[in-house]
Amino acid sequence: MIEMYQLEQLLTIYKAGTISKAAEEMHISQPGLTRSIQRLEEDLGLQLFNRKKNKVIFNNNGIMAVKYAKKILQTKEEMVIQLQRYDRSQRIISIGSCAPAPVWGLNYIFNKIYPEMQITSDINSDENTLRKGLDDLKYSIIVLNHSIDDEKYICIDLFEEYLYLSVPPAHPLALFKEISFKELDGESILLLSRIGFWNEICLKMIPNSHLLVQEDNEVFNELTKLSALPNFRSNITIQRENNDGNRIAIPITDDSAHIRYYAVFKKEDKKIFEPIKDEITTIDWKQTY
Repeated sequence: MIEMYQLEQLLTIYKAGTISKAAEEMHISQPGLTRSIQRLEEDLGLQLFNRKKNKVIFNNNGIMAVKYAKKILQTKEEMVIQLQRYDRSQRIISIGSCAPAPVWGLNYIFNKIYPEMQITSDINSDENTLRKGLDDLKYSIIVLNHSIDDEKYICIDLFEEYLYLSVPPAHPLALFKEISFKELDGESILLLSRIGFWNEICLKMIPNSHLLVQEDNEVFNELTKLSALPNFRSNITIQRENNDGNRIAIPITDDSAHIRYYAVFKKEDKKIFEPIKDEITTIDWKQTY
C-alpha cells in the first residue's frame, strides 16, 4: 500500500537531487529513506530510478510518478483546507466587508439571532479577494459597495453610508453648509486607518491633503477632542458613537461620498442570512458600539 509520506519523500528526492540531501532535509537517515523508496517501488511493481554507483537518476517511470505524486499531495492539501473551512462554516459566521460600518451592523444582527455562533470579520477593499473568499468558504457572507448579478449568489440591499467633514466651530471650514472633496484638497485631515475602500477614496479625491492616519481608535477620538484638525464622520458613526462634542458635521456633496452597501451570500445559505433584510432596517446603531 502506497503511503502519503512515501510520495512526499519521492518529491523531496526529486527536488533535492540526491537521496542523501533529501534525507538531510527530512531529518531521517539515508538508509531509512532508501528502504522506504525501495518499498514504494515494490508496491508499484516497477523501478523508479536508474541506479549507478553512489547515484540514483529518475527514469521515465520515476518522472511520471513525481507528476502524480504532486497532484495527489496537492489534492490532499486542498481536501484538508476545504474540510476545515466547511467544518468552520458550520460553527462560525465569517464576514468579509469592504468597510467597517456593515461589519458593525451584521455583528450586532448575528449575535442577536444566532447567539450560539461565533462571529468573525475581516475588512478588505479588494472585491476579488472578497468574492474568492466567499467561493472558498473563507467567508460566509461578504459586503460590497455595489450590487452584483450572479446566479450563484443572493444580493441584499443593506443601507447607505455618506460622509461628513467634522470640524470644531472655530475652524474656517465650519462656515460651510456643505463641502466638496475639491474644496477640502490640501487641508490637513485626521484619518482613521482600517476603513476599507474609504481610504482609497480619500487618497484619490484629496491627493494634496496631509492625511494624519491613526491606527488606534482611542487615540483618534482623543485627538478629535483635543485638536482643531478636521476628520471624517458618517451618518452611521454619528448615530453610533455620538462623541464629537460640539463639533460641526458638514455634508460632503460628491457622489463618491455616498455609498450603498449590499450583502452577498450563496443561495444555499438563504435561510441563514435572509433575516438580515428585516433586521437591518430597524437597527439601533448605538447598540452596535
